[in-house]
Amino acid sequence: MHAGAATAGLAVVALQTAMTVGRLTGDRVVDRFGQRTVVAVGGALTAVGMGAALAVPSMGTTLAGFALAGLGVATLVPAAMHTADELPGLPDGTGLTVVSWLLRAGFLLSPPLVGFVADLSSLRVGLLSVVAAGAVTVALARVLTNHRAASP
Repeated sequence: MHAGAATAGLAVVALQTAMTVGRLTGDRVVDRFGQRTVVAVGGALTAVGMGAALAVPSMGTTLAGFALAGLGVATLVPAAMHTADELPGLPDGTGLTVVSWLLRAGFLLSPPLVGFVADLSSLRVGLLSVVAAGAVTVALARVLTNHRAASP
């Protein structure tokens, strides 16, 4: 979009702000609708938000798309950690430890991978990995339990 550095940084601010809101409200949403539902909807929000930001490159669409993606991913890490810690047959903490290390590896490897793809083609193509990750999240959400909190 040929935006300046300060303007381009607003997309990250929108993503992080929405993710913060999602983290602060996520427990109540999961308690009401169940983990599987929230993860599936989150994956869809991520794919649709980033897809919209990439398909319609305007400042408003990009900021809204990044914000939707941030809201979509907000509860994914806590859901992965919670589910991994409750895997049957593993000693306490083992599943959580494995997921934590996988998250660290993903955190370190995904930016260079997106950058590598962007160098080969464009940043828009590199960020399609976020759309794909959202779609994969929707597909894999079915393995999660959908327990809801008991009504008071």
